[in-house]
This record gives sequence, C-alpha cells and structure tokens, in this order.
Amino acid sequence: MFLLTEAFLLISNGNISINPKKKEKNVMKITKLSTFISLTLALLLAFSLVTGCATSQEKKAAEAKLSDDTVRVPPGDPTAFWDEMGWTDMNKAEQALWGVLGWTEEAWNEEAKPPASEDKYWNQLSDEEREAATKLGYTKESWDKS
Repeated sequence: MFLLTEAFLLISNGNISINPKKKEKNVMKITKLSTFISLTLALLLAFSLVTGCATSQEKKAAEAKLSDDTVRVPPGDPTAFWDEMGWTDMNKAEQALWGVLGWTEEAWNEEAKPPASEDKYWNQLSDEEREAATKLGYTKESWDKS
C-alpha cells in the first residue's frame, strides 16, 4: 500500500521517480495522458484484488451451502467424477446415497471389499438403489458401462 501511495504522490506532483530516495536523478516529466493511464491501471488492479476476494468468499459460501444436504451433479461422466472424490470430500447427503448402494468409508477407501451393487447392472438394482444412483448423476447407460 505504501508503494501505491508513494507512486500516486509522485504522479500527482507531475513527476515520477524510478528511485524515490534519489529525487534529483532518474526523474522525468509525465504527461496528463500517462497520469491518466497510470491511475486507471492502479484502479483496475485495486478492483481486481477486491473482486478476487469477493469471488473466493462467494465460493466459500456456496460450498458451505453444499455441505450437508445438496448432492452435487457430476458435469459429465459420473464415475469419473465420483472416483476422484474421497469419502470425506463428500457431504452427508452424498455419503447417505452411496450408503444406500452399500458403500461404507472403508469400502470407498479400498480397505474393505466393494458392495454387491458394484457388480449389478441397472436393472438388477433395487428401486431404492436406482433412485440413489440417479441422484448421484447416473443413468442406466452410465451405470451399466461403469
């Protein structure tokens, strides 16, 4: 912040110094246009910093809303999406849906054998299992190819 303030003071006086401690050397006159450009760039930098902070705060708020009851919808292949996810990366609702399919934290982390649903085709799943799989983003086609 000190550097921005110092640069502003130097610009507002009509001079800019490359080395502020040696005010007599390396000093050049600047035009109104270069002053305008410098101030515009400084404002754009400040705006981008503020906007970046707001964006990360909005992202954290959105993630907090997802934390307990919202099931994420995979943006493509559900198997690829969920395979990248650790059990503890899932919220309670997602874990509960995988639980309907017989998954536990140990099975998910490959510390226990996978549940029977892993080897079933879509038509072999119970209605409750199909509903859970659907909420996790699966369709008959995506489930059967996984």
